[in-house]
Amino acid sequence: MKLPISLKLALRNVFRNKIRSLITLAGIAFGSVSIIIAGGFFEDTFMQMREGVIHSHLGHIQIYKKGYNDHGSSAPFDYLIEAPEEILGKLTALEHVKLVTPRISFSGMISTGDNTVAVFCQGIDPEGELILNKIDTIKSSDTGLAIQAGTNLVKGDEFEVILGRGLAKNIGVQPGDSLVLLTNTVGGSLNAFDLNVKGIFFTASKEFDDRALRLPMHIAQKLIRTQGIQTLVVLLDRTENTQAVKAQVLKTIQGMRLEIKVWNQLADFYNKTVELYSRQFFVLKLIITIIVVLSIFNTINMAIWERTREIGTIMAMGYKKRDILKLFLTEGLILGFLGGIAGIAMGAGLAWGISFIGIPMPPPPGATVGWTAFIKVVPKLLVSSMMISVTAALISSFYPAFKASNLNITDALRHY
Repeated sequence: MKLPISLKLALRNVFRNKIRSLITLAGIAFGSVSIIIAGGFFEDTFMQMREGVIHSHLGHIQIYKKGYNDHGSSAPFDYLIEAPEEILGKLTALEHVKLVTPRISFSGMISTGDNTVAVFCQGIDPEGELILNKIDTIKSSDTGLAIQAGTNLVKGDEFEVILGRGLAKNIGVQPGDSLVLLTNTVGGSLNAFDLNVKGIFFTASKEFDDRALRLPMHIAQKLIRTQGIQTLVVLLDRTENTQAVKAQVLKTIQGMRLEIKVWNQLADFYNKTVELYSRQFFVLKLIITIIVVLSIFNTINMAIWERTREIGTIMAMGYKKRDILKLFLTEGLILGFLGGIAGIAMGAGLAWGISFIGIPMPPPPGATVGWTAFIKVVPKLLVSSMMISVTAALISSFYPAFKASNLNITDALRHY
């Protein structure tokens, strides 16, 4: 296949000026590597935060009685799902649904005799929560909710609870201690149970750990005197299937006076963190683009100065302005493409090496748990890296190419 003359000349010029071309390619490749490593770090951080929040307590989708999201905080017992078995069976049969587990939430007061504090209580199905808490997609962590001391709730537990570690520290209890939980019943009267502390847990959310108490569902229902539940928490096989399953769930619950929320509507801290990091990454990409533009601009500009007589010669041979413009734009495009390819190869290799070792990270703001970060290379990062390399090359080549195409033939031939 015969190559266009402009491409042949551009390739010749790129490989003729080896040192300058290598320096330019190194600059472009470095920019690509920086985008891949920084972007991969952010991608992994987002993924670990997301999965930690989902598996610690949110799930992928939550289903409530209609009106609960607007008024449930002031009147939680007015929005109970009284017969959840039917809807639970239908949801479990949906594609991509791994688990549907019930919950009931209410506020209460716990007392150890010396200390009394307000708490957020969750009645849970222990078997379902154990499945929910396991994360299969994160190498650095096995659970979204981990037990620090004692043991977790299991099927058959009666008057036993687990506490968030911030709450346990606040009231000074350990596994094996006793406490009294006082709360309002559905009918408005007071009820209290003596409970044993079975374990102390922690999650990705410090706020949750500082105020949360969990107890078996049937004990919670006895305490507040109801057979209903408030929430059905749906766990999926993959977070990426959330929107597809949401559409199926909406069809399933149509006409049942129920409403749903997906995990990203409930994870306010995660959403704000992603927004902050995304803006930082945009600034980083902008800086890298400017560096690449200046690097290629300098290379093309120097090439024009050194090859002024050559440009005059080929113009005298009949080459038009657009041919000269095309020649130098093609040269810049080749540099951008080769630099992008080299950057992707080096970036992917470096990302693999870093991920093999891992990067120990301190707890993020609002959390008490550190994690091991990796570099998650995703296709959009590789495409973004290549696009920036090629686009920056074209932008930086345009002015020198335009300048070369407008040289006066006579002046160019006299140039030394």
